[in-house]
Amino acid sequence: MIGQLFETAVVSEWVKAFYHRGERPELYYWRSKTGIEVDLIVDRNARLYPIEVKASSTLLPPHTEPLKKWRTLAGNTAVKGIIVAPISQHFSLKDCNAVPWSEMLE
Repeated sequence: MIGQLFETAVVSEWVKAFYHRGERPELYYWRSKTGIEVDLIVDRNARLYPIEVKASSTLLPPHTEPLKKWRTLAGNTAVKGIIVAPISQHFSLKDCNAVPWSEMLE
């Protein structure tokens, strides 16, 4: 349950950030037929930013797999994946960036 609440909080912050700038939020969610999902996809300036939201501060390489799969399907419009979590500092995890939730909009 905490994971779902955290996802909702993260998406809500993105919606508020877009409206604050006077922009329409171009936010999406992706789920494959096999159940793989990306929690949030931000469409901005003709680029797609895939974001996975994790309520855990212990991030592991398997957490990057949905982002990797989606980027393969999305092609050149997709940028490096982001994992938003309650962590204290940025770090790289496989081919993704882990970002503290308090800094995700920067």
